[in-house]
Amino acid sequence: MTRQFKQCLSVLLLLLISVPGLALAQLTTVNSGKLAIALHINETFKINVAGICDQFPATQIGQLNLRINGQLMPLKASDCDSDPNQYGLDYFLPQPDTTDLARLRDVLSGSPWRDARHGFQRELSYTVSFNDSRGENQIAAGTMHYQIIRIPYLLIGFVFIAIVSVALIRLAKASTLLRDTPSGPCSIPVLSRTYSMGRVQMAWWFFIVLISYIWLWIVAEGIPAMSVQALGLMGIGSATYLTAAGVDASKQNVLGNSQGFWNDILSDAQGLALYRFQMLVFNVLFGVLFLIYVLQNVTMPELDTNILALLGMSAGTYAGFKIPEKQNVATSPAPDQQNDPKQAYGEQT
Repeated sequence: MTRQFKQCLSVLLLLLISVPGLALAQLTTVNSGKLAIALHINETFKINVAGICDQFPATQIGQLNLRINGQLMPLKASDCDSDPNQYGLDYFLPQPDTTDLARLRDVLSGSPWRDARHGFQRELSYTVSFNDSRGENQIAAGTMHYQIIRIPYLLIGFVFIAIVSVALIRLAKASTLLRDTPSGPCSIPVLSRTYSMGRVQMAWWFFIVLISYIWLWIVAEGIPAMSVQALGLMGIGSATYLTAAGVDASKQNVLGNSQGFWNDILSDAQGLALYRFQMLVFNVLFGVLFLIYVLQNVTMPELDTNILALLGMSAGTYAGFKIPEKQNVATSPAPDQQNDPKQAYGEQT
């Protein structure tokens, strides 16, 4: 276990201890003296209204309007408890992971970070009303408390991300996970082989989508839906690597020695290449923007199709340049290139 991983676990344990105290400190009561209603995903909550079952028959309770923070919610009362000690309307709070529950998700979660100092807990006002010929009549009002992030979920998610991060970094350095592999026998040690641009791009989008998906699981407390755009981004990375691997497999390539991570992924047989630099910048830019959007809005972004087209064009340009790139290396090398393994043999990135 690395020192960085131990430090990460220490921070997470400190968070586990401290944040629940902050959350409990934020628990307040409504003006009437009643304890605020606690909301939990995939659980039932009750809004107490004395005599509500006598006022509205069972066939009409579904017509009552529930507003949270002034926003009309798609939630409808499922039952009415007529017990004098438990008078109230029963509601079920589903996992807000579908398009028709987008308004509910925005009201409940919004941007979780703005409530981080309150233990990731949000105070919400609610009203229950019904419509008649005189307009909308309010019959109940109060306060709700919603725990946006439960600390055990946060801890599990962060530990999983830390494990995957450490494993990815260590394997990238010590194996062929992100390095070129020859199409034939190779005498160059694994740690001396060049890094592959195609494999790095594939790993980058895998990691971005993984973090996004785990964050959605932490906040939504359930299995999130995978967006078409996320699948498209991972598909572009996979297709880029497969295309580049197919081009490399069509030739008998000999690997060169690594000149360093950044030099490997940004250079071809002729040196630093603009098309590789362009591909790197676009992937980093849109990857960071994708991740920030997910962390702030707790949903996968709906990317413009032109963004996917741009990334696809960059990947296609990279794959296209690999064909003449390898053909040039197959010819007799210039005398001043024979002492440079990267230029003499080319790279399979």
